[in-house]
Amino acid sequence: MKNTIVYLIAYAGTGKYTIAKEIAALTGAVIVDSQLINNPVFSVVGADGKTPLISSVWPKIESIRRIILDTIAELAQPGTSFLFTNELYERKSMDRRWYEDVAILATKRNALLVPVILRCEPEEIYRRVSSPERAMRFKETNADRTRENIRTYKLLRIGHPNCLELDITHLSPLQAAHAILAHVEKRTIS
Repeated sequence: MKNTIVYLIAYAGTGKYTIAKEIAALTGAVIVDSQLINNPVFSVVGADGKTPLISSVWPKIESIRRIILDTIAELAQPGTSFLFTNELYERKSMDRRWYEDVAILATKRNALLVPVILRCEPEEIYRRVSSPERAMRFKETNADRTRENIRTYKLLRIGHPNCLELDITHLSPLQAAHAILAHVEKRTIS
């Protein structure tokens, strides 16, 4: 995988980061997990994965996100591939802009953009979101809040020709990684 941006989009607890780690191990791609961007702020405001965050954290996180995107555009080696992860919702304009900013980054880098919508049965997500490993990374661990988000918000709809929707409920992270890479390979050949 060369000069490709794979954007994994799913609800909290679905397994975006775990799958990204598998893809990175197979390809050498760089992971730009949402927590890479969020954790500098989350760590100093005492985020615990259970208590809702104050809204004023998001402009701070946006500043970090902008620095990372600009650094990739200006300084990253041309052939480097990246794996972005986010929980993005249809009804939140900031979420649409975050996706569009990554699409613009792909254009700037003349990179193949492959958005991937990861689907998973809600009961499996509720089980996964409560894992202790998530709390160590300041990630959402409140199954009730995740349940409410799934009920209230639809994942961002992506109208990109390279978009893949993949149900990972019964796939291991490695199987999901292989399915995504097979999709990327088809897009590279076309």
